Amino acid sequence: MTNYYVEQNGIIKLFDTDKQKIKDTLLFMPELQGLEIKETQRPITASNDYTHFVFADTQEYLAEALQKAKETKISEINSLKEAAFKAGFYFNNAHFDCDDRAQIRLSAQLAIAKLQDTIVWLDYDYNPINFTYEEFVNMCAVATSIVSNIEFETSTLLSAVESAESVAELELLSINYDAVVTQIQQNTESEETNE
Repeated sequence: MTNYYVEQNGIIKLFDTDKQKIKDTLLFMPELQGLEIKETQRPITASNDYTHFVFADTQEYLAEALQKAKETKISEINSLKEAAFKAGFYFNNAHFDCDDRAQIRLSAQLAIAKLQDTIVWLDYDYNPINFTYEEFVNMCAVATSIVSNIEFETSTLLSAVESAESVAELELLSINYDAVVTQIQQNTESEETNE
């Protein structure tokens, strides 16, 4: 695609793919009148601070774009991870959460669970669920496994983000945390069936 632009002191001040629009705009910009309208096949985009335009194929621009895309991808991954923790998991047909607070509560309860005949635990909707010690230990194991797998998958994905060499490569990186949780739950259910 052909881009037309006006450059002043080495800075692109105006560009468009339509040369006539550049000519029309220059009529209202006396500070740029008399400057040559140049033609290029190179891509042009707004600068990071939106004060002028830059060629979008320079090493500097591509490096900045990649860094910005990495920061966006890391934020997206961390948000998805936290949402997966908050979404929780199912155990014995009850829904439980496994966010940071739930992990702390589970660890604390597990430490004293052996002293109790019945462990009453609140599900995702704050309904009390009764567990035997063995059931509670199994539920904690599922929660721990889910958290560990989510953290592992996140770490693997974040490493891939850091080593990505292009924005296109970053766009290919994704994760489905629901699939991670579902797989663990299915493995747990099949282990219980086999016992």
